[in-house]
Amino acid sequence: MADENKPSNMSIRMGTVGQVYKMLKRSKRWWMLPMLTIMVLLGLALSGLQAVQYVAPFIYAVF
Repeated sequence: MADENKPSNMSIRMGTVGQVYKMLKRSKRWWMLPMLTIMVLLGLALSGLQAVQYVAPFIYAVF
């Protein structure tokens, strides 16, 4: 019984991602996985678009 509550080595190393996976596994809310994936991709896209203003002058200089 105590082993079920003990975090595994993978979840310790993964941090937040491991905790989210553990929560999805425990509560069987797999329908949230596509929503979380889209949110992560949207966050990465917005972070990438923030860098455009710094890269744009170099792109214009090439063309």
